[in-house]
Amino acid sequence: MKRRSFVTAALAAVCTACAKKGENRFDYGEAKKKYELKGVVVNLKPEDRVVVVKHEKIGDWMEAMTMEFPVPSAEEFGKLKPGAAIRATVNVNDMFFWLTGITVE
Repeated sequence: MKRRSFVTAALAAVCTACAKKGENRFDYGEAKKKYELKGVVVNLKPEDRVVVVKHEKIGDWMEAMTMEFPVPSAEEFGKLKPGAAIRATVNVNDMFFWLTGITVE
């Protein structure tokens, strides 16, 4: 029974975090780990400030694949266009991850 309560609480926390609106939706805390990302922008989701990136392997954290990344900075998000080659820092804090330090190559 304790396991079910833990899983329910964890799912509620994830759903609450995902449902955040406004600028505070990007308040993920401090990054516990940071990795370099190199990839190509596939798509943009401006309503959520999310970029879809086809990226190379990310350190010991993630294999090469195509996935979505939140971009907290409106200024950095504005630099992105589909097809652009980018480098960025992936910030990781437990189950949250986001991009900062984006450069378009």
